[in-house]
Amino acid sequence: MVKRIILWFIQGIIVGFGAIMPGVSGGTLCVAFGMYVPIIQTISHPRTNLRRYFWRLSVFVLGAAVGFVGLSGLAGWLLGKNSTLVTCAFVGFILGTWPEIWEEAGTEGRGKKAFLCLGAGFLGMLLLLTFLQKSNIAAVPPNFWGFLFCGVLWGISFIVPGLSSSTLLLFFGLYQPMLDGIASLRPIVIFPVFIGALLCLASLSKGVNALYKKYYTIVSHFIVGVVIATTIMVIPVQNSGSADTIWRIICIAGAAICSYSFTRICAKIKQEP
Repeated sequence: MVKRIILWFIQGIIVGFGAIMPGVSGGTLCVAFGMYVPIIQTISHPRTNLRRYFWRLSVFVLGAAVGFVGLSGLAGWLLGKNSTLVTCAFVGFILGTWPEIWEEAGTEGRGKKAFLCLGAGFLGMLLLLTFLQKSNIAAVPPNFWGFLFCGVLWGISFIVPGLSSSTLLLFFGLYQPMLDGIASLRPIVIFPVFIGALLCLASLSKGVNALYKKYYTIVSHFIVGVVIATTIMVIPVQNSGSADTIWRIICIAGAAICSYSFTRICAKIKQEP
């Protein structure tokens, strides 16, 4: 039990810290760690599932808070030093979880519809992210309503794994003000973000949970397609020298190996009585 508590806490820290990084989806990491369905089920039907997942989610949420709030300053510092290599490391981390996500998606079998939905998720997210990259969206003022909007985007990024709220916030000009506010523990930033995320999760989770129950294979493979598209789109491809390219490959490969090993350890611990 102690091993599992430590594992859930570490997973929470990684999800919270990863959710801050542009291009990285907190929902994707939740899927990789097997936390996505418990979160959705608990929020949509708390009376039924709160007792079932209480300790698991309590420790996980605490870890996520530490990663999100406590490490936001570190995230800003790392992004300032070398955002490209940091992004490459998180790309590698997500790549290392692909085998686990694929295995989980196929627990109830696979068919033509599953692969069609995978393709639909991939193409849909690819088109959405391409549009967002090329669009010129007006900036949103960094006030209460702006940070409430940040929270709504955080909630959506957990409901739709693969969609990075941090990337969207960069388009709206809210990312840096939000990051600075969280790092300095400003209530005027933290409370609206929390409220917006909670409202979004509470309003959308029941629908997602119902879809999972009725169409698990289709929905899970759609999410796999979304995750693949997001991972591809956030890989830094701008021109660079051979040395920079080598470092990017090292970061991606190293992080992928670490995350794959971590998911294997998670699987072994889960199997323990």
